[in-house]
Amino acid sequence: MSIRYSIIIPTYNRHQQLLLTLASFETQTYPKQHFEVIVADDGSTDGTREMVEGFQASYQFNYVSHPEQRGRSAIRNLGLQHAKGLYIIFCDADFLVLPEFISTVRRYHRKYPKAVLSGIPHSWDDAYTHYYPDFSPEEKEQFRNTVSPSSLWNPEFEIAADIIPLITPEDILHHTEALSKVVFTTKVPPDTRQQFAKTDIAPWMLLVTRCVAIRRSQLTRIGGFNEQFVLYGLEDWDLGYRLHRLKIRFRSIKEVIGYHQEHPTHLRGNVFNTDNLRIMYKQYGFNDSSLNLFALVPPSEDLEKYKETLRILRRGFRSKLTRSSAVMLRRTLRIAAKKFYYQNNPLKRQRSLFRIEKKARGRKSQVAHVLREMLVKTQKLGQ
Repeated sequence: MSIRYSIIIPTYNRHQQLLLTLASFETQTYPKQHFEVIVADDGSTDGTREMVEGFQASYQFNYVSHPEQRGRSAIRNLGLQHAKGLYIIFCDADFLVLPEFISTVRRYHRKYPKAVLSGIPHSWDDAYTHYYPDFSPEEKEQFRNTVSPSSLWNPEFEIAADIIPLITPEDILHHTEALSKVVFTTKVPPDTRQQFAKTDIAPWMLLVTRCVAIRRSQLTRIGGFNEQFVLYGLEDWDLGYRLHRLKIRFRSIKEVIGYHQEHPTHLRGNVFNTDNLRIMYKQYGFNDSSLNLFALVPPSEDLEKYKETLRILRRGFRSKLTRSSAVMLRRTLRIAAKKFYYQNNPLKRQRSLFRIEKKARGRKSQVAHVLREMLVKTQKLGQ
């Protein structure tokens, strides 16, 4: 039997959510003999191993683990080492896939066989599969407002000390209506979702490991994830950036193929990890404005501003009237990235910024306006 898809699910202390995700692969319309699921456990201490070992899968199933936690990159690479498929699908332990999940990915691969396929942003919606006692007060209120119309709210949730399931594996296996009662629209703003789907600027940002399919040979060629990234943040975009440098295209799957199982925000970690950004600068240097801009406009905080700044920079180089301003903007972004990386501001760098600021005065183009804005941000960087 030939394995076409290897689904790698990295996990750390998420056994309740992982159980539902594994159950959702039982419902796939894609032939079970042509895919495998690999759970890659990064040293969980919550009974994940026991749960997985007791799970009776009708599809090909493998469990690999690190004895101690080594980080999100290392555990995904461990799963990759055991994968047999032509394509790898990275799927988070809290991503509940719909029955057409693999079949939809396969349909896109027929059209784009070498492209990286992302479930983002069309599969960004959430589902309350569990109640968590450590939800923040705001998260508890949103949970109550979401589930109350379906009569799922129970006042005893307020005093619960343990995680309470709202969705069971049987609900998934038997396609009950329970899931539809707990699904709610993502908190990600519509403009941000729209920008994620656009690939004219930094298409590699579509590589979000919640749900992404990549040809295994491409991953092998670039050496998988960079294991210098131990803490949360940027390890997926770093992988996407390296694939992008190989001229590999990125496509967004326009159908909903799964739901994120909502959990307390503190479990996510720091999305914009400054230590990891320094790893990227050490790896790639300061010659790419799309990376340099991270120091001033982190995409995780303002993706619209980030992409529009790069679009303005690109348009600036296309016109003789604005090219000099575009050159100065590119130079400013490089200075900002170096200031961020080295955490200092030597006199030579200050003088360069002063000269750029002086030349930018009185210029009225959109590029010049953005240039002055980035100059201000650069001066404030690190303060």
